[in-house]
Amino acid sequence: MRKFDGKDLVTWILHMEQYFDLHEVKMLQKVRITSLYLEPNQFVWYKGLCSRKPLVTWSIFTVEITTHYEDTKRNMFFSQLINLKQKDSMVEHIEDSQKLNVRVNDIPKK
Repeated sequence: MRKFDGKDLVTWILHMEQYFDLHEVKMLQKVRITSLYLEPNQFVWYKGLCSRKPLVTWSIFTVEITTHYEDTKRNMFFSQLINLKQKDSMVEHIEDSQKLNVRVNDIPKK
């Protein structure tokens, strides 16, 4: 199993579910095992989730992680912005960048 690094969430969840099926993992152990397959930044997110919710089931975990990493417009537009590659003229590239930049609400600062 690869660790989840914030990318390709759907495939990672499917792999985790296959792992659970193959090893006949009990429902109450799924989230705990899953936490071992999170990269450090994603583990910090998971600890925050645990502090907000007293019981985190597999279904709660998958909804919350999907909401955080896949569903929010900000994350989608931020991801598109940081992965933007110049395909056409420089002017078109700048315009594409500006369109995405306007849609990003909160660009993380280093």
